[in-house]
Amino acid sequence: MMVCRGYGILVVAIGALGYALGRLGAEQIWGAPLPATYRAASELAGLLLAAAIVYGLHRLIEARQSPRAYVDKITGEETIVKPRHDLFFIPLKAWSGILALLGVWCYFQR
Repeated sequence: MMVCRGYGILVVAIGALGYALGRLGAEQIWGAPLPATYRAASELAGLLLAAAIVYGLHRLIEARQSPRAYVDKITGEETIVKPRHDLFFIPLKAWSGILALLGVWCYFQR
């Protein structure tokens, strides 16, 4: 079961898309059966691309969705609520760093 809120589910789709685009780009550059020496670099490029897209998505959402203010009728206290977007209880803005670190980790594993 996946736990997400708001646009958090897009991290999975963007991550898979970035990984696939990195792999496809590497195959276009170095040939269709991708040599084993270039696989790690293609994964790194794909996950860095996904991290950049997720960061851009976070910035776009932050710019477009304004916080709402609620006023308690009894006390008159004002509470400001911002919409939240997360996947597995991790905010969307942190996923760009996680994807970048995952790409670097995959690159140095080989």
